[in-house]
Amino acid sequence: MWLFGFGCFFLFIPRQNRREGVLALIMFQGIIWLCDMPSFYYGLISAPVRLLPKATDLALTIDYIFYPVLFSIYYVQQRKYVHKRKKRNWTTFFSWVTIVTVFDILIERYTDLLEYGSLTRYGMVVYIAFLFYVSEVCCNWFYRQNSISQASGG
Repeated sequence: MWLFGFGCFFLFIPRQNRREGVLALIMFQGIIWLCDMPSFYYGLISAPVRLLPKATDLALTIDYIFYPVLFSIYYVQQRKYVHKRKKRNWTTFFSWVTIVTVFDILIERYTDLLEYGSLTRYGMVVYIAFLFYVSEVCCNWFYRQNSISQASGG
């Protein structure tokens, strides 16, 4: 998953947009970390620790490498599309969220490395959509501020 994730990062994000991709990756990592703390604490999601080291490796791989890489690819491609067309494409957003959710559901269903506590599969769709949306808003805010300061400065 690490090789596949980073391979896709370098394949699907053009060289001139890699800074945006790295920012999106780091932003998503931070937001998923902040949202996972209460999710694990209140029992919405759990990663069984009886399967060490696999359980910790999976949580690190999925939450902090694979999903952020997928979000950064989505963000760079979406930003390029919105910049050209001046229009938001909600179909792309929901397609990416659905793909990531299906991947998460397959891991939960066919392995013992992730368990949904009181969170249903539909709740996971909402959770991942929330993560994608908040991360996208934060990244857009950062680049909007950056472009405004560049335009006024010079």
